[in-house]
Amino acid sequence: MNRIIRFVLIVYSTILAIISLLLLYAFVDDGIFADMLSPLSNIVMDPYKKFVYLAILLALLISCVITVTYCILNGRLSKTRIRQTEIGFVEIGVDAIESIALNSAKSAQAGIKTARARVFSAKNNAIRVSLSAVLYSNVEVPSTMGKVQERVKKDIERYTGIMVENVSVKVSRVEPVVAKVER
Repeated sequence: MNRIIRFVLIVYSTILAIISLLLLYAFVDDGIFADMLSPLSNIVMDPYKKFVYLAILLALLISCVITVTYCILNGRLSKTRIRQTEIGFVEIGVDAIESIALNSAKSAQAGIKTARARVFSAKNNAIRVSLSAVLYSNVEVPSTMGKVQERVKKDIERYTGIMVENVSVKVSRVEPVVAKVER
């Protein structure tokens, strides 16, 4: 889901949740909106209409909370990737794909001290991989990270069968190589 659409849904759901909370407050204190909303006051006075009013407001509030939760969690790939074989299904979790990406990056002999990997969903059942790395200072960053990108993409596609749309590498820090002194 697009970030803009998620943001709009979050704002819309939050506004609806606030309105439903205000209307629930009017359910408890029926005199608060009597001047502004006399039809609402008439609804709150009738016991049958009051029950229907409460049910509608609770359904509205619950749907808003579910929508906000869905929008927030949908930014992260939370499902496993399922591959069908002749015998059955193979489910590949996000953590497994991230581990493959980290192992590929570290085994590329690219001077990576530490790294973190995140996997996001992309179009056509593909994924996007984002690596954040701390490098040693003796590394040619553009060429070496290009090799890391190719290796991560190739390894994920080979080991999982899932297409990788792109691999982005962010070098967050470069640390000096420290010589070890043996005694």
